[in-house]
Amino acid sequence: MANKIHLDKLAEGVIAWNQWRAANPNISVDLSKVYLVHEISTRNKKMALRFLGALISLLVTLFLQQTKLTEYIIYFLEHNQLFIIAFSPIANLILYTIIRIFLIFIIVYIVFSGLVLMLNNSPGKINLININMKDVNLYGTDLEGVDLRYGDLSYADLRNANLSYLEAIGTDFSNADLTGACIANWNIDSSTNLNYVKCDYIYYQFNYETGKFDQRRPIDINSIFAPNEFTERVKIAEKALETIDLTFTEGIDWKAFFQSFNELRQQYPEQSIDIQGLERKNNTFIVRLEVNIESKVNSDLIKGTIETGFKEFYETNVKLLEAQYRKELQAKAEEIIFYRHQSTNLLEIIKQQVTRPINVEHIMSEIYNNDFKGANIGNFANKNEDNARQQANQHIYVSEQRQTLAEAATEIQSLLKQLEKNNPTATEAEIIAYVNDETTQSFKRRVISALQAGSETAIEEFLDNSYVNIFKAIIKAWIKPD
Repeated sequence: MANKIHLDKLAEGVIAWNQWRAANPNISVDLSKVYLVHEISTRNKKMALRFLGALISLLVTLFLQQTKLTEYIIYFLEHNQLFIIAFSPIANLILYTIIRIFLIFIIVYIVFSGLVLMLNNSPGKINLININMKDVNLYGTDLEGVDLRYGDLSYADLRNANLSYLEAIGTDFSNADLTGACIANWNIDSSTNLNYVKCDYIYYQFNYETGKFDQRRPIDINSIFAPNEFTERVKIAEKALETIDLTFTEGIDWKAFFQSFNELRQQYPEQSIDIQGLERKNNTFIVRLEVNIESKVNSDLIKGTIETGFKEFYETNVKLLEAQYRKELQAKAEEIIFYRHQSTNLLEIIKQQVTRPINVEHIMSEIYNNDFKGANIGNFANKNEDNARQQANQHIYVSEQRQTLAEAATEIQSLLKQLEKNNPTATEAEIIAYVNDETTQSFKRRVISALQAGSETAIEEFLDNSYVNIFKAIIKAWIKPD
């Protein structure tokens, strides 16, 4: 259980705490098994009460001296016919003391009640930015709502701790032990140091009804993470969050799009901008860009700048291309709009390109290598549409089953590569068990159904040759479990 002296010291604030840690580097600090926000808030209320009590006592004393309220009361009592009282010096002192205590009590009660109400209605958070928590025992501590940005938690014992909604941008967790901790909605970014973190398993959700952690990873309670696996998982998940969605509601001019995309990458080379995926919802297209941003401090600003930059490039290129079309084809405005809508039918062709590294020049030359002279814009749109249909007939169009197999191959290959990196000597049984733990039952059913609708060889075109046999072994284990 936490040391009360250490909690009292923490309640004094980050500056006082860091100075105390620097002056006492060999003290083993224990802040374990407490709800930190509650403990610090309680101590802050007590300190506020002591401070307010002393301040109000002084103010009441000055008030009684300046207003001579006691003298007026004594004069009233001595000269009122209802009272026949002669106050001695001792009686005067007693009366003065009673009045003073009564006023102090009333004022403290009113002020402190308002303060408590305000504190209780304020968000359950405490500010511990830049704090030195190195090597501190935080075993089982509830740190929900604590702001630990840029703090030092290296070598800290955070086993079974609740890190839900923890602010940890720039925080140093190196060599800390996070085994059994809950990291639901914690706020981290690439500046958060998770190097050499010890973690056998983690929880991704806190159940407020039961007060227990949920969604253990690895799912199998008998499994644990390989060394450094947790850190790599967090880095992958964090990177996936850095995306920009570009929405097109009036069709896409793909030539203008790829010209703009190329210009965008040239302007922001340090962000390593790539196309992560394409999605169509009715007549709306969403192109998701993946962006490499080192820190979340200015993440929204950087992504906003990139998004605005692309829109400016795209609008400019669309206008230039429309002017070119009108000049060379004498096309009308409605035909240009019709062309743009027809151009979106090239989505399936573009999807094939997104599955491998983007080569903008290749895509543009492959799709738009056309002679516009003497052509009709409507015929050109139809030509592109027919071309898309022909390629679909040649199996470029990804059917539902093929798409399921492609997604399955991508996900399972990713898991296999991760395991190879973390445990290169894993046996076939261990590999199958690992993939089985990391995939859901619904996912397994969809893959098996897709394979049964096609053939066993259908999956091979989506796999690297080195993974074909182990993939088949995994599927076999799903179909015929021991």
